[in-house]
Amino acid sequence: MIEFVGTPIKQMAFSELGGITSKVTPTEYIFNDVRGETRHTKQFGKTDPPTITLKRAVDHAGTAALMAWHQLARLGDDTARSGGTLVIFDAGGNRQSTYVLEDAWLSEINITSVKAGAADVAMVECKITCQEIWIKP
Repeated sequence: MIEFVGTPIKQMAFSELGGITSKVTPTEYIFNDVRGETRHTKQFGKTDPPTITLKRAVDHAGTAALMAWHQLARLGDDTARSGGTLVIFDAGGNRQSTYVLEDAWLSEINITSVKAGAADVAMVECKITCQEIWIKP
């Protein structure tokens, strides 16, 4: 089980962690040194903010809360940004790791397709973007 705790959704359980992504794109820097020789180096480039992908089954109350949080972000409302924690538990309910998120907001929401009469469970996939993420010691 995965649990996200933070405003505005307070506390919510998720069944799947799709991944945590953070990226710094390398940029090539070309220059001539003091001897006039051309040098190629890799430098830190554009940084992409950390993104966490979570999934859970669609239910009215939970999905409505997620949609409301996403709507705040779509409106550019600063209250959409929240500190929070992401806690991962093993099958026995023991805490495996805790991630601390700074200025997190729901940047993307996707409800999977479902056929009428099928036994499939509709899932909601959320992408949470944040300014910083670190593992709590």
